[in-house]
Amino acid sequence: MGKRTWLISLFLLLGLVSIGTSALPDLVVSEIGIEPFHPQAGQSVFIEATVSNHGYSSAENPFFVYFFVDGREIAIRSIVGELASGASKRVSVEWLAVAGPHALSVEVDPPIGRIEESDETNNTEIRILNVSLSAATEAAIGSLKVVVAPFEDLTGSGFLHVGEGVADELIERLVGIGVRVLERSELEAIMQERALNPSLTSDVAMAGRLLGADVLVAGSVTELAVRDSTFQLGFLSVSGAEVDVRLSARLISVYTSQIMSIVPAEGHDEGTTGFSIDLTVFLSLLQTVSPDICGGGLQTVRSWYNVGESIPIGYRNPGAPEWFSIEITTGIGSFVKWLGWQYIDTGDCDIWYWNQLDVAGSQMSPGTYSAKLWDGTAYVAEVSFQIRPGISLTVPPVTKITVGTAQFEETVVGSALNLAVDDLAAGFLGALEGVSPILVEQRASLQLAEPMALAKEGQIAAILPDGRIAINIGASSGVIHGEVFEVLEVINVIVDPQSLEILDYDILGERGEIVITEVRDRVSFGVLTSDFEPVIGDIVRWLAP
Repeated sequence: MGKRTWLISLFLLLGLVSIGTSALPDLVVSEIGIEPFHPQAGQSVFIEATVSNHGYSSAENPFFVYFFVDGREIAIRSIVGELASGASKRVSVEWLAVAGPHALSVEVDPPIGRIEESDETNNTEIRILNVSLSAATEAAIGSLKVVVAPFEDLTGSGFLHVGEGVADELIERLVGIGVRVLERSELEAIMQERALNPSLTSDVAMAGRLLGADVLVAGSVTELAVRDSTFQLGFLSVSGAEVDVRLSARLISVYTSQIMSIVPAEGHDEGTTGFSIDLTVFLSLLQTVSPDICGGGLQTVRSWYNVGESIPIGYRNPGAPEWFSIEITTGIGSFVKWLGWQYIDTGDCDIWYWNQLDVAGSQMSPGTYSAKLWDGTAYVAEVSFQIRPGISLTVPPVTKITVGTAQFEETVVGSALNLAVDDLAAGFLGALEGVSPILVEQRASLQLAEPMALAKEGQIAAILPDGRIAINIGASSGVIHGEVFEVLEVINVIVDPQSLEILDYDILGERGEIVITEVRDRVSFGVLTSDFEPVIGDIVRWLAP
């Protein structure tokens, strides 16, 4: 073959390759419609994407369109049926707007997608969206402070950290909306310091008021239903799921412990589960927890775990109601991670979960570890276990079943839960605006009472058989439910013989503290916050938060 003939053959071959490449479809997001284009926080935004085929051949197989806000996937839509060359189709989603600037992106059939295209670099379109608060809403909520308690998980789904995860997601949304949110960790620290019971709304509200909040948000995850499903995409069979999530939040005044408003929310999504094992097996594994973990003392389900598994640690409390926490240490006693406080009533059992990560978020190496139970003053129990080399073939990695992790966010379950939290945040904004005038009035009333509160002191009038302490001042003296009084050991008490007002005394020391649980006009009742012996006649003096 001559040189001329060889060159002609090469050009023909390159031309055939070029023609073959250009003959492929080319999917692009040709238009993004946003209505309203200038939304306010809490509004429902309609987003419509037009997907066009700019290639020279049809896209015959189904493909997906992904919607993202600030990098978080909010929905996936499928386009089925042939999309001919030059043709377009529209898909849409709704998004509940959160205050602030946002990057909205739509991606059609990502580079590692189902459609071979002539250009795999032009699949994404981005729009910048600014969401504002209305002037009325900003004025109504501007001075209010909110604290969010962990939500109660009533679902029995087996997913880890559902209540804490939902609370964290809601806090993120509320901060984005423009609400002033206080640290939940500080609320929990106050409750632990005061030995308050998290199952009593009045106790949690009191901790919120001591923290400086106006509103306590307490809620429940009432449903997290996952239904296994299988659907066809051309010749491909894909296992997936439909997920429904329902939430309920209560807005509670920290000044009265009364529920001011109840906000329901729900989210639904469907698609692939994102889990690497069969969904039915996955859920059955999650919901199979050995009852022996609550059989008594500090226990784990097994004496060993594979790398990546969640390690449940249970404790049934045989003694008085108390706060407990768990510390994870290595076999030689080096600190690894603290798992937080839990309030356990007499005879009740609570479970902590360790994700095998240290405080820096790194996976711990195989070896022997211990869980130590701490009651605030001493280690009262310990249990040891092993982490074995290798990845578990029976349980998915803990990150995939822990609410709030990146891996969980990428699943259809995480998507449905996020939609429910979006719905909850939008409803919360309207509810907060509605109760704002009442809360501002309650706060003002408390501030007006503060000069009188500075002089709030009295004496222990009685010690009741049920352990309650009665003091001789009540609502008429400005005493409020949840306040803390110090009990003083004194001598040389001088009392006005006509008004019975305490004029002076000499302090020998402090016996302890009581927290007020019931207030009447001229008397209040409290309970001890520590172990000491009060005496009738002891001086009690209000402790400012």
